[in-house]
Amino acid sequence: MLQLNYTLIKQDYVNYYLYMYWDEKKKKKARLKNLLKQLLYNVIILVAIYFSNVGRQNFTFVLIIFAIIFTTTLLSFVGGKASLEKQANNIANDVDNQSIFTQYTLIASDEALVVKTTFCESKFYWKTFVDKMENEAYYYLFENALQAVLIPKHAFKNNDEKVIFDTILLRNLPLEIELKN
Repeated sequence: MLQLNYTLIKQDYVNYYLYMYWDEKKKKKARLKNLLKQLLYNVIILVAIYFSNVGRQNFTFVLIIFAIIFTTTLLSFVGGKASLEKQANNIANDVDNQSIFTQYTLIASDEALVVKTTFCESKFYWKTFVDKMENEAYYYLFENALQAVLIPKHAFKNNDEKVIFDTILLRNLPLEIELKN
């Protein structure tokens, strides 16, 4: 059994939000697919303009149209992350959401994962989790495609606690989750 005590800070929430809506693998693939599709549509439009009378008469016009379309397409994808970060900060700064930033006690055992705050206590049996993702700063234990238990790695006092937690996860998470990662 392992017990961790930690408080999520606003940056933890912003990072969680960005991960869920921008950095997660499926979201990245979908975004890349959409970008490639949009670029293909842009090329088709440009070819149509080029082979029209306007395009044949004024190649500079075609290049200007291409630059405008290409720039607006890229800006929509680049600006997406900044927009999500702004949304996450707005949520984190909303006084009605301050319960997110309370003291957490996490108890991981072979039976279940228990998360306690001053407001509630949640018990997650290991079969609850459908996916696990990990990066340099967090563990994400997914209950479904939209919700995850966020465990910041700064909650571990030392590497031994992290090793114990990894062992508990390996022993108790469904095998297909571990094989997926």
